[in-house]
Amino acid sequence: VRVWSLPHACPPKSVRSTHPVPFRRMAAVLDVQTLKRLWLQAVLFQDTLVGRDKTTRLFQYLARFLSGATGREVFQNLLAALALSRKTLRFGRQLRLARNIRDYCRNEQDSFDKVTSVLEDGSFFVYCFWDHACFAQRIRLLPLSPEGTDMLDRFTEVFWITEIVPGLLREIRAYFRNLGGGSSSVVALNGSSAKPSDARRHRAKQLILKLCCDLVCALYFVQKAAWRNQRVPKAVCGICGAIASALSIHMNWPRDAVLDL
Repeated sequence: VRVWSLPHACPPKSVRSTHPVPFRRMAAVLDVQTLKRLWLQAVLFQDTLVGRDKTTRLFQYLARFLSGATGREVFQNLLAALALSRKTLRFGRQLRLARNIRDYCRNEQDSFDKVTSVLEDGSFFVYCFWDHACFAQRIRLLPLSPEGTDMLDRFTEVFWITEIVPGLLREIRAYFRNLGGGSSSVVALNGSSAKPSDARRHRAKQLILKLCCDLVCALYFVQKAAWRNQRVPKAVCGICGAIASALSIHMNWPRDAVLDL
């Protein structure tokens, strides 16, 4: 009599069911497909200026956080190198910003969104020019004293604040305008009633968090260098900047792109 035939006993390994094996193989295939998809999406993302800038920004602010948290010189050196490299990515950005401002003036129907969008991109437009002056100072083309360099840097960051605030106001308004409610429904072209866009509300929520983190960083940068170099403020700015950078990468990730798997 075979022992494993009894109801309370288990069969030996040689005759046990092998049904879980195909499921494990399927999971492995799915993992490979997921990794391959992420790899191809990363290729597309890094082929764009936004992708390279946001990725560099993430590591720049992580270096700032680690510099403040540990006080080690290697992280400060990495921070300086990444900050300088990002300045080179801003050359020529004014061309696209000018086109964006033109498109807002021509096509945006909502007056509040038009004004805030023009102020946002217009501030970044001016910021880029002053940032070029900062770059010239970094390569010693524009000789300035330490005090003059600090004043130039702080003045430049004022335009980051004037870029953030209009965008933040626009996104807060968009979030509450699209905050559910049947009375806020709109009529589509085919005559059917449609609720406000959940996708727009979700994007507004992400942008509000990102812009709030950016505002913390911008307020940090307009302070004097002696305060900015303290470890705690530097670490706080670093973690806020890293969160904002991660959100930017998430929002710009080409997850809907058609890929050749």
